[in-house]
Amino acid sequence: MSEELSNKQVFTTGEAAKICNVSQQTIIRCFDSGRLQGFKVPGSRFRRIPRAELVRFMHLNGIDASNMDLGPAHILVIGIPRNNIDAIVRTQTTGHNVQIHHAASVFEAGFLTHKLRPGLILCSNELHLTTQQSVLKLCDGSDQPIVVKIENYNNSLNIGSNSSDSTQAIKDAVDQLLTA
Repeated sequence: MSEELSNKQVFTTGEAAKICNVSQQTIIRCFDSGRLQGFKVPGSRFRRIPRAELVRFMHLNGIDASNMDLGPAHILVIGIPRNNIDAIVRTQTTGHNVQIHHAASVFEAGFLTHKLRPGLILCSNELHLTTQQSVLKLCDGSDQPIVVKIENYNNSLNIGSNSSDSTQAIKDAVDQLLTA
């Protein structure tokens, strides 16, 4: 895909057709039938398709999205020390373009959530429920991340009483992110 299209956030039907390797009329029919969401330019008949919707449409219809230059998958870790979690995530994401970000405060978590739109949020179970809800409100409805709450005792990860459960939960969440 050209450099010009790789940074776009909204596509015309012609650009979407080129990316999906289908005719423009096919994109228009999918748009008009509701299979492909977007909006019409006010006062005209021209249609526009947001990047996230085009990616969703491509995944649903088995269209190769590798040419979309999707950038890295972002994982946000809130209130959990780096020492254990980064190693688990790095092992699970070998060969994938993934960035791990850490937030030490609610403000930082909100800022990073708004800026990065992470696909996975791993958060300490010790965070107050309203804090978790306020961070998640920053994600729009189409980009809801996978959220895994981890109990954190003495710098070791635990879900329930078994640390292997926490490791498996993290691995499962990362796998879900990478296959989404």
